[in-house]
Amino acid sequence: MENKSNSIKHLYHKKYFMQSTGFQIEPTRIRKQTDIIKSYNPKTVLDVGCGLGSIVKLLRSEGIEAYGIDFADVLDEKFWKEKYFSVADANNLPFPNNKFDLVFSSDFFEHIPENEIDRVFSEMKRVGKTVVSYVAVEAKLNSHQRMYHVTNKPREWWEDKLKGIDRLLKRNEV
Repeated sequence: MENKSNSIKHLYHKKYFMQSTGFQIEPTRIRKQTDIIKSYNPKTVLDVGCGLGSIVKLLRSEGIEAYGIDFADVLDEKFWKEKYFSVADANNLPFPNNKFDLVFSSDFFEHIPENEIDRVFSEMKRVGKTVVSYVAVEAKLNSHQRMYHVTNKPREWWEDKLKGIDRLLKRNEV
């Protein structure tokens, strides 16, 4: 299967992560997501598509062994100084089976080309004992946003696609 993620990788540059239309997430939302993760009492967490790593850093500050991966090379070069972050392809996670108590992603799957979602989800289930995710569903996007949200589907589609997920969060939860 062709990995189309590489064809969109160039979109995720420094400006994307620093602009308000990019990956800036408000602190209250980070806290809500962190509280949801903590409700599972995990000792180890992997945040797939972690971006700047705010959730990972907060979890670590609260005593949880958290790690983050993203495929944007610029993060490794400019933002991540800590060893618990790495550049990796979610189609082939570089971890052994069941390495993490919980694998988390937020605002991630909609950035994955549709033909790669099954593989990425399978990889998340392989490395994690529990998988929790939030997907931005059927958002009204302008042309700029559509470049990044390459799989924009209704919630029912995601529920079917991610069958077997331990928890698919709803917008009002995050």
